[in-house]
Amino acid sequence: MAAFLKNQSTGSESAAARGRLMAQLLAGSWRSSPPPVVTADEAWAEVALLLLKCGVGALSWWRLRSSELRDESFAEQFHREYRFQALNAALNQRALKLIIRQLRDNDVEPVLVKGWSVARHYPETGLRQYGDFDLCILPDQFDAASAQLESFENQGYKVDLHCGFGKFFESRTDEIFERSQLVKLDDVAVRILSQEDLLRFLCLHWLRHGAVRPLWLCDIAVLLEAQGEDFDWDRCLGSSQQQADWVACAVGLARELLGARIKPMPIAQRSRALPKWLVPAVLKEWGAAFRPMTPLTVHLRHPFRFKNLLEELTHHWPNPIEATMTLNAPFNELPRLPFQVGHVFSRTAALVAQLAGGAATHPRS
Repeated sequence: MAAFLKNQSTGSESAAARGRLMAQLLAGSWRSSPPPVVTADEAWAEVALLLLKCGVGALSWWRLRSSELRDESFAEQFHREYRFQALNAALNQRALKLIIRQLRDNDVEPVLVKGWSVARHYPETGLRQYGDFDLCILPDQFDAASAQLESFENQGYKVDLHCGFGKFFESRTDEIFERSQLVKLDDVAVRILSQEDLLRFLCLHWLRHGAVRPLWLCDIAVLLEAQGEDFDWDRCLGSSQQQADWVACAVGLARELLGARIKPMPIAQRSRALPKWLVPAVLKEWGAAFRPMTPLTVHLRHPFRFKNLLEELTHHWPNPIEATMTLNAPFNELPRLPFQVGHVFSRTAALVAQLAGGAATHPRS
């Protein structure tokens, strides 16, 4: 057991070290003129595949393109990704305009979140990878929008419709929609969240998913540096002290890991006082080798896979950030293990219900 724990500790340290390298390369990468690169090329080569898998290959090229490392083989991989994403961005923008027009023709006014609404703040939209369209729909228009979804899918578009704006906006759907804004994409006006609501959404969405994607923290950094003089922090933070604290922690991570330039704000002190476990947890997630997870129900329903269940359980163990968010808990200095255990119990009931539902659907003959 001692040897197992030692190996686990060593693996975590290695993952955190890789995560630190990734953060160093991505720092300031979203700016028109990124800071110069000073790290040895061997270090970047070690994490190049991870950066590509995380969707930040184009940003990595943007950071390296004016450095002495631009001719290295790993940098050429980033360059190819950059060219591909530039083309993909043009195709995505064309598709977005078609989707918006079609929905409006059917009396639906969608609000775009993520994707192009964030990419437009980068020096080039192709620097921000995205492959689908997240659209929030007012409840009374949702059925009409859903009726159009099959048409979009038949045209090869990936559209994710959301009824309202989710729990992080405290059920203030009409208010959020009222302060959304229209921005031009060529000849089409695209409705997006206000700058305050978008930053709030990006922060809470990233943490809820365990802070696993470096690209989403780059998005937060981009929004922080692009905010206008009229940015309303009270509106961004909302009325929930818990959620305001989560936003402050996400902002602090953008500053700590990526060097985001933060303007004066009411949460400045809190954003600098991050709990000691938080930064290492993020870096460990970033540096972990990519491994797709098989749903646990697959192992439980197929006996020949049951022997792999224990191994699979280790990959489903929640990271401390995801567990904290699931239990609606504060980011403080308390140990995270109780929250991770609580997360597991909170998911167990759903898993049992899913298995029971499957058994009811497929009774034994």
